[in-house]
Amino acid sequence: MRPSRIILGIMAFSLSTLPQPSDAPAADNNKDVKASIGRVLKAMGGEQKLLNVFRFSERVLIVSTPVPPTTDKTTANRTSVVQTGGGWWIGANKRNKDKVRVLLWAWSLRILVDKTSKVTAIPGVVIDKKPTFGLRVSGSVKEPVDLYFDKTSQRLIAFDYTDTRHVVSSWKTTQEGHQYASHVAGYKFADRKLGTIQKEQWYQTDILDLVPLKALPGNLK
Repeated sequence: MRPSRIILGIMAFSLSTLPQPSDAPAADNNKDVKASIGRVLKAMGGEQKLLNVFRFSERVLIVSTPVPPTTDKTTANRTSVVQTGGGWWIGANKRNKDKVRVLLWAWSLRILVDKTSKVTAIPGVVIDKKPTFGLRVSGSVKEPVDLYFDKTSQRLIAFDYTDTRHVVSSWKTTQEGHQYASHVAGYKFADRKLGTIQKEQWYQTDILDLVPLKALPGNLK
């Protein structure tokens, strides 16, 4: 065999055994996403503290002008039972809208740890003058959900789903140690691709009372 062929064969073998750089960024991104989820869960007290089954009473308002925070005299206009990622019942009747199921699943953050969820990193945005980092959830939902977290506190600030950005605030903690955002305001997108929202909100809800449950009540339909 000619020396030139031997040299070419050695070079070809060497190149084929070199690590493929195209896989490295994907691996790094996966590690970054897992680290981000870990920080979020730690801020919430751990995965075991994420809300799952619970009853809550709220004041839901379809208003463009924000209504002042609730007081001890504020009364609820809706009481529900929820199993995050599962069903939502008002009274004993189940809501059939998949969108509201996804919204509450995202709000609870349990969507991040579902086995069917695929989570990827997305660029952060500034919300209420706070810089954020973003995580996109797909696979477990028909349309992706984008969640944005405060870079300082690691808490959820907002999440985008279909045509609306839902901005959360006023965090509270149950006696059992479950943290949750008690105020949510929804803003329609002016341009979803650009990420711009309308100046006026279109709804707000304030959770007045929330009680974790060990199981769903038996009277639900």
